[in-house]
Formats: sequence, C-alpha cells, structure tokens
Amino acid sequence: MTQQQYNEAINLIGHLILTASGTLTELLAHYGVSFETPPTKRQLIDATVELLKNDPSNFTDALSKLVDRHIDVQGDSMLWLRKVGFDLPDAQDAFFGGLIKGAIGAIGGLLKKKKSNNNNSNNSASSSQALQAKRDLELQIQRMQEQQRQREEQLRREREDRLRREREEKAKKRSQTMLMVGGAVVLVSLIGVVVFMSRSRAATYNPAIQQKL
Repeated sequence: MTQQQYNEAINLIGHLILTASGTLTELLAHYGVSFETPPTKRQLIDATVELLKNDPSNFTDALSKLVDRHIDVQGDSMLWLRKVGFDLPDAQDAFFGGLIKGAIGAIGGLLKKKKSNNNNSNNSASSSQALQAKRDLELQIQRMQEQQRQREEQLRREREDRLRREREEKAKKRSQTMLMVGGAVVLVSLIGVVVFMSRSRAATYNPAIQQKL
C-alpha cells in the first residue's frame, strides 16, 4: 500500500472514532467486542486495529461501509480537516465509496496476519505494524481534536465579532434616533418661542389704540 492510502485510512478511521464513537461501538459489538462502560478512544483504537488485523467475517469491508455512511453525515467537518492538510475524501469520493474501501482495505491487508511456513515472523511483523497503526491513530486523533478546537475558537471569535458589530450598529441607530428626536424638540421649541414673541409684539403695537391717542 502507498503512504497516501495509509494516511487516508488512518485519518478516516480516526475521524470515525473521534466523531461517531457510538456507531463504531455498535459495529464492534456485532463482532464480539463489548465494553462495560462507554469506551475511551484508546480502547476503540485497540479494538478496531485488532479486528483489522484478524479480519473476522470481513470486518474490514464492514468498517469501510460504515465510514462511507459516516462521511455523508460528517461532510462539513471533513471538509474543514481537508483544508488543513488531512487526507480525507470529498463528497464525490464518498458517494462512490471506492477510495474509502481502497484505503481501509489496504490497511486491513497490511495488518492482517498472513499464513505461511514462517508464522512466527509474520505474526511478529503484523503485531509491529498493528502497534504502529495504533500509535498513528492516537496521534492523528489528537491532531484532529486540536484542529477542531482551533475551528471552534475561530467560530467563537467570528460570532463574538459579529455580535459586537451588531451591538455597535444598534447603538449607532439609537444615537441617531435620539439626535433626531432631540433636534425635533429643539425645533418645536424654537417655533414656539418665535410665535410667542410675534404675538407679544403684536399686542404691544396696536394701530387702533394708537389712533385713539
């Protein structure tokens, strides 16, 4: 298998463990792996890799199909991770499912115990590869968690910035409204003063009274 196939498989399985652990737990239970309490990510990693290595009843194919369905649900999250460098399929790849099955099938083939005359050597190599896969999965999940944390932080800052601009815009509109109301009050007051003064002058100078005098 190529390095790209390996990376794709690790990232796909890691994303499944990170964001859909319940669904994976159900699949593991179908293959005889059960947990008394909700499993940790480490437990899910160990159980998944061991089943990939032994591949009972075509577990690798079942896992590929599960990941295929998972991408339909988590497309937005995967799109974000692809932007920051993770080898994950896009929507079209997920639709056809070929890339997914190819990547996970390849890693399943890499880890699977091979029967030959030298079983001890093959089993040792398989165990070593499985251990490396577990380490890589754990590392990739940690990286994904950090990327998601950064994404959530970015979204939080964007949301706070948007709310701040909305508050400032509302405050600006309130100020403009108050200025308009204040200006109208002043204008009405000035008109009242002008009318009052006009009436006062009219009362002071009355031509009829002047003629009598």
